[in-house]
Amino acid sequence: MLIRSSVFPQIISGTLTMLKLNKILVPTDFSDGSKDAYKYARALATKFGGKVDLLHVIPMLKYLNESIKKLGLPLDMDKDIYPKILSDAQKRASAELDINIPSEIRGEVFVKIDRKPHEKIVSFAEKRSYEMIVMGARGSHKNSFLKGSTAEKVIRESKVPVLTVNGDLPPGGVNRVLIPTDFSSLSVGALAYAASMANSFGTTITMLHVMELYGSPLENLPKGKGEPGRGDLESLTTKVLDKIKKFLDENNLGDEKWLLSEEDGIYWLKPKDTNDRGIRFNVVILRGISAHYEITEFANTESDIVVMATHGRSGLSHLFLGSTTEKVMMSAEVPVLTIRPEKAKK
Repeated sequence: MLIRSSVFPQIISGTLTMLKLNKILVPTDFSDGSKDAYKYARALATKFGGKVDLLHVIPMLKYLNESIKKLGLPLDMDKDIYPKILSDAQKRASAELDINIPSEIRGEVFVKIDRKPHEKIVSFAEKRSYEMIVMGARGSHKNSFLKGSTAEKVIRESKVPVLTVNGDLPPGGVNRVLIPTDFSSLSVGALAYAASMANSFGTTITMLHVMELYGSPLENLPKGKGEPGRGDLESLTTKVLDKIKKFLDENNLGDEKWLLSEEDGIYWLKPKDTNDRGIRFNVVILRGISAHYEITEFANTESDIVVMATHGRSGLSHLFLGSTTEKVMMSAEVPVLTIRPEKAKK
């Protein structure tokens, strides 16, 4: 199956392509969720000239070992059971790679045995210096390998960016990148990766903040004041823009200094030493009871991919800590890229 160039279009402005994806890892349990991941990995590798490797992790099957011991059968797990399992898995994974990944971007197949598949995925990706993990948000109901819990654990622990997908490639291509933020430096740090992606794909960036109506201390509304009004929304928009400007003053995006400029009320992210307009930048402030619900609803209708930091820390730290990122990943119809940004300057 050929990938249409419109899925990941070429750069339309700017001079720098920061995103590098030479090595992409796809954990697979051979489910439909895994097959969705093949499509995205294939498109990314085709765009950036990288290679796609497949990893299948076989659970250690302690329960089977114990059952065989109780039956008293003269079978040895290491000599009789695991070699057969490994051989079968290797053949199936190799067939999956051959069918789904074109030869010019086809990498290798790895089959491992581990008690906790998510730990093996994380350690394998880090030790072999992969630049992205692409995996289905949901795996087979008959196989626990890539159920939501495994994907959640991977994005929680991985230092390598993780792209979780739930469905087919967007028919209109990736044109809109969404960054949820809680105003923390780490959540704003997701901008570096999002800008890299947007600059490479020729897309717009929208930064979204959700004002939770109950129990949200971030907005620092005057004591006794009820639901935020229009002035509060405008104030928070200004706060987001100021935060971005400060981040850009103190940090490079890739190897260059970038800035946020305004032209006729429209904001653009662009390299400092260029006359190009760069990347269209929007700020959206929403009010709602549940942050993850509002993020998901907005993402499903107004974005093609979500880029989220996994360890934001601030007065609204529960936005990115705990279960919010995982809930968005499981609920969103669009792919979610989770990253662990380096700690930015305060």
